[in-house]
Amino acid sequence: MKHLYLLISLCLISQFSFAQDYIDLVKINYGTILDASFEDSDAKTNVNLLDVAVTFPIPINEKVAVITGLDYNQQGLDLSPNAQTTTLNNITLKAGLNIKHNDKWSGTYLFLPKIASQDLHTDGDHLFFGGLALLKYQKSNRLQYRFGAYATTEGFGVLMTPVLGLYYMSEDKHWEVAANLPINADMNYSFNPAIAVGFGFQAPVRSYSLEREDGVPELYAQVSNIEFGPYVEHSFLDESILVRLQGGYSSASYEVFEEGDTLPIRLSAFEFGDDRNLLNPEMTGNLFIRIGAIYRFHLDKKKGK
Repeated sequence: MKHLYLLISLCLISQFSFAQDYIDLVKINYGTILDASFEDSDAKTNVNLLDVAVTFPIPINEKVAVITGLDYNQQGLDLSPNAQTTTLNNITLKAGLNIKHNDKWSGTYLFLPKIASQDLHTDGDHLFFGGLALLKYQKSNRLQYRFGAYATTEGFGVLMTPVLGLYYMSEDKHWEVAANLPINADMNYSFNPAIAVGFGFQAPVRSYSLEREDGVPELYAQVSNIEFGPYVEHSFLDESILVRLQGGYSSASYEVFEEGDTLPIRLSAFEFGDDRNLLNPEMTGNLFIRIGAIYRFHLDKKKGK
């Protein structure tokens, strides 16, 4: 445990420059979008959601750390009225560097290859490549600004997303804000070390290659959900384990297209020159409920032991 503390604490010093005194090593979330409906149909479908994220930093020296990890995402739903349930899977490898350039500037640079397909089949266009570059400016011990860009290949073409964000912790440590817009954002208020309430937002954009069938065109599903809602969080084991219950609204956007029917480019939520032929009915969003757990490593508390 002592060696683990030394390893992670070096990474935290390099990565966060004291603005954020913890790192989330494991995150697990399970939820359901309830009764998402289809345009011009009485049919409904529940969308079951599972997300697992593992991050493990490896320090090289005081200024450089290797970032490794794995993200897994699964979504199960009917893509059209009265269809059989489709399971969409995404496995993303995280490999890159966190570099402390000087006392004010640091950066995270990640290579993000992934397999995204129905039931993890490996035929056709299932392998995609992406990357993230995020510069962080340390304004003070409690405030950090973030600037960067995320880009990836998808079934619909190239997705590019500029990233603007910040991390802020109030002086009394009751208010915390972490945002990487337009991808995600989180704001919470801690009543005490164990209980917090907050509001979360995320807008992932992904695509999945659908299974091949003889005599049927090769297809892909484009997923661009917007989810937001309040949550309550309780921590255990000296704030190392956090359990969160969240409810809110999801746009539930799942669209099916033929492979090769692509966009010239997609910039975040904006689709330019979209003349694709949608093959399933548009879906209508609804309420979601989600429960999650986080394994969090605190640097400041370990220092005090």
